[in-house]
Amino acid sequence: MRKRHKIISFILTILLVLTSVSGVVLGNEQASRKLDSSAIDEFMANEIERLKIPGASLAIVEGDRVEYVQGYGVANQNGTEMTSETPIVLGSVSKSFTALALMQLVDQGKIRLQDPVQLYIPWFHLDDKEASRKITIQHLLNHTSGLSTYDGQVAISQGDKTLKEHVKGLAEIELKHPAGDRYEYSNLNYNILGLVIEEVTNLSYKDYLNEFIFKPLEMKNTYADPKDVANHAIAGGYQTVFGWKLPTKQLKHEGSVPSGYIISSAEDMANYMIAQLNHGTFNGKGILSKNGMNTLHQPSSYIGDDTYYAMGWEVKDDEISHNGWTENTYSKVILDGQYGISLQINSMDYFNLNEYDSIISGVNKLVHHEEPPSPTDHPFMKYAVIDLIILGFVTLIVWSVYRIFKPKSREVHGFLRILHMMFLVMVYWLIPLSILIGFPYLFGPLSTVTLFAPGIGHLLFGLPLLLLIVGVVTLGKGIRTARKTHLNA
Repeated sequence: MRKRHKIISFILTILLVLTSVSGVVLGNEQASRKLDSSAIDEFMANEIERLKIPGASLAIVEGDRVEYVQGYGVANQNGTEMTSETPIVLGSVSKSFTALALMQLVDQGKIRLQDPVQLYIPWFHLDDKEASRKITIQHLLNHTSGLSTYDGQVAISQGDKTLKEHVKGLAEIELKHPAGDRYEYSNLNYNILGLVIEEVTNLSYKDYLNEFIFKPLEMKNTYADPKDVANHAIAGGYQTVFGWKLPTKQLKHEGSVPSGYIISSAEDMANYMIAQLNHGTFNGKGILSKNGMNTLHQPSSYIGDDTYYAMGWEVKDDEISHNGWTENTYSKVILDGQYGISLQINSMDYFNLNEYDSIISGVNKLVHHEEPPSPTDHPFMKYAVIDLIILGFVTLIVWSVYRIFKPKSREVHGFLRILHMMFLVMVYWLIPLSILIGFPYLFGPLSTVTLFAPGIGHLLFGLPLLLLIVGVVTLGKGIRTARKTHLNA
């Protein structure tokens, strides 16, 4: 009996030791899964310095828990500290809020996705009234309405009207494709959806979001109207002008808030991501049904590179994301089922947009305990090249003007004269005319290019125009000279 007792005691001892060891191993595994906040801080500090970013804020959630929120740098030119509570304009991440609001109304039976837009806005139409009748709510949500990217870009600089006035102003817009034919991203789709929300609920877009999204998600520093931001606490935006970061002011965008101008903070975006990751539930409160959230995230329109557009979100493999930028702010959200990451920056650098995207990609690597890639390119080298090219064209224009008024010292004859004429035709006519005519196809709408890339955007149009004027003056002088020579002969 004692022998059996000793054997049992020995077995129990072994089990206790194994359990203890197992507990230590399990504890180490849990520790290994914790975020390395010091590595994230170091990475963010390095990227902010490398890209000369004034300020940024970051939020990371896992499941239904906030794991990390932090602000970096400054919020404005006065040196105010950027914190996790500082609101920043989100850009196109705003589309996910508009889509969420629409799906809430679908859950309530007030809207059906397959219904035509005209069922909710009877007076709505574009240039082709018959084609307008075929555009559905689903088409707008999935960017398959046929409205063009170009017209959506133009709308950014024309958003100073009310939402209703903005949508009424689309009466002359032409569809690029038949409704439902193919995907083409257009801000106009979500501006129209914003008005659908107003017409169905009899509430303004901002009042609806305040009551049914911001309040239940406890988003205390999130707004659909910059005038509502208390104490002017909204982060000031910066733009890169010829390689230098300069503070700039945003235009008024009342009519395009649903597509790109909601304002939020890192802390609030953490709550928003928790609701997205937990089937529409936050702190025990449901803002959307599980089925509604699944529909919201369902891949629909093929974009390319194995990526699909859902409703206010892009889906690739198991990752749901959307980035956004305004004239002077940037943001991006990534959801992978377990983690959610939201990055906001109070500056915009159109020529280094991929570098901004790489920041959140690097943070995503660190969250999953992987090493982010080390950047190899100097982000401002391209500005040095662009500035040199611009300087070259400015020098050419100044030299050309000087040559117009300087008396000719000698005549050029023969083959050199032919080469000279070919040079004049190419530099003063072909190149500038090609740029001016092809400007919308090469760079986008002039109003948007100058808004998002100030300085360089203006010169992309101004320098070809000046060259063309110099060419006209040079041609006129050449004709007058030829007439004088003919009369004197």
